[in-house]
Amino acid sequence: MADMAKLEMPDDYYAQTPDANVRATEAVMNTIKTADLLFDRIGRLLRPLNVSAAGGLVLGILRDHGVMSPSELGERLIVSRATVTGLLDSLERRGFVTRSPNLDDRRSLVVEITPQGLVVLQQLRTLIHHHEQTWMKFLTDAELGVYIETLHRIQDSVAVATEDVD
Repeated sequence: MADMAKLEMPDDYYAQTPDANVRATEAVMNTIKTADLLFDRIGRLLRPLNVSAAGGLVLGILRDHGVMSPSELGERLIVSRATVTGLLDSLERRGFVTRSPNLDDRRSLVVEITPQGLVVLQQLRTLIHHHEQTWMKFLTDAELGVYIETLHRIQDSVAVATEDVD
């Protein structure tokens, strides 16, 4: 497979934005490109399992953390209430989750993964983890550790910067 075109800034970058940092811009743009590429590849891998990447995250959260309310799922996924509802509708239609009244508060619902959802989740995780190893095989474990720590630092920085804007 040929190398993908690399995102690079134009020669007159600083003439356009003198207060900017070309490396920071390239880093952000390439991070977004990488995330989009991974999200697209994962979506393609999951299509035969009849589940989206976001749906797979919901199944994983429910499997790993147990029964929870749609709002708790939304907080873990960091998506809107409407998005959670759509995901749950889709997963419930496929028989991967069930929604039932919350025994502690009958005005609310709880979501639970079904046995069929557990089977699909196991297939999904096996498939994704295999490909993750392939995608990251050019990095040593030490390099992966540095990469993960760097991503965490970026995430923390973006989260703090976002709080300043809100």
